Formats: sequence, structure tokens, C-alpha cells
Amino acid sequence: MKKILKKIEAVCSDIEEMIEKREEQFDNRSERWQESEKGEEFQERTERLQEILDELVDFTSECGE
Repeated sequence: MKKILKKIEAVCSDIEEMIEKREEQFDNRSERWQESEKGEEFQERTERLQEILDELVDFTSECGE
């Protein structure tokens, strides 16, 4: 189980980096793009990544107890 938890922690780190990059990309786009359908979809996917990250972090915390 420890081996799996280490892999999940590595994935969490990668997801965190991806979220940061996506947020930076979103912030650097025009307000018009941010409010467009593409911008909203982009933001929704970023939010979904955050939800997945939160679930993984919760899971590793529960398993570590």
C-alpha cells in the first residue's frame, strides 16, 4: 500500500503543477476569451482537476491514518 500511496503523491504533485499552469494560462487570456464558451470550458476542466486532486489528497490522508 505504501508503494501505491507514493505513486498517488507523485501524481498529486503533477496535477498541482498542471492546475497552476492552467490558472496562469487562464489569467493571461483576455477577459473576452475568459467569458467565452472555450474559456468557461477551460475553467471547468481546471476546477475538475482541483476536485480530483482534493479527492486524491483526502484518500492518501485516510490511508495514512
